[in-house]
Amino acid sequence: MKISIIITTYNWPDALELVLRSLIDQSADTFEVIVADDGSKRATDEVVTNTLTNAAFPWKHVKHEDNGIRQARVKNLGVKFAKGDYLIFIDHDVALHPDFVKDHLSMKVPGAFLQGKRAFLSAEQTQSVFSAGRVVQYSPFSKGLENRKNAIRFPVLGRLMGVPKSFQRSLRGCNLSLHRSDFMRVDGYDETFDQLWGREDSDICYRMFHNGVKIKNLWFCALQYHLHHPAIKNRQRDRLDEELAMVRETLRKKAVKGYSRLSEEGMVIATSGH
Repeated sequence: MKISIIITTYNWPDALELVLRSLIDQSADTFEVIVADDGSKRATDEVVTNTLTNAAFPWKHVKHEDNGIRQARVKNLGVKFAKGDYLIFIDHDVALHPDFVKDHLSMKVPGAFLQGKRAFLSAEQTQSVFSAGRVVQYSPFSKGLENRKNAIRFPVLGRLMGVPKSFQRSLRGCNLSLHRSDFMRVDGYDETFDQLWGREDSDICYRMFHNGVKIKNLWFCALQYHLHHPAIKNRQRDRLDEELAMVRETLRKKAVKGYSRLSEEGMVIATSGH
């Protein structure tokens, strides 16, 4: 089975470099990496090329113009240039445990997508990581770590707890994997959810539920360390909340403006060549 890891990024090259280095350090090596760039400046181009030049795995850097928040579209763009029949989606602010990919592959099952967890590094820990140029494996007892239970790797227990479910309300896309066939069944991510932050991940998950695809939570495996950064929380209901409510109420199964309607904009700007 061919595996594609798709990393979405936008103008945080220092964080992206850490994530790419954590991919280079993976115990599994049978995957390709697609950096799906939502229109970053040149510094990101340089980080991708410099960091991955000698990587053992094949990689591509794909990019479209900077035209507002287009996370749904750039994820679809990444899939367009991906060869894998199993897709792992991560963000540029979550560095990975060395067994991250191995855990996703060992836990995957037909008819389900996987959702993993993340531990949150403090500002001090994040600065230390940037200084070292690499992420260490944090103990759940590390001072300053939040969601510390998510820093425990115990795959045997995780396998027992990871029973597929038909529905779940708490959803996120920074640690998500699925079969390409299920991605195509729902027509990928929906550009309806672009131009504002979030909700595109919940949308694709809801549509998979409506198509009979279950969710399997990854407990105590596929660990991620979220890098600290300021976050702006918008507690006001917006049009995406209304759209997401409609997805659930109408049991929408396919994207309104999904992968099949992806325009020709965007291209590969750098590649490993293999």
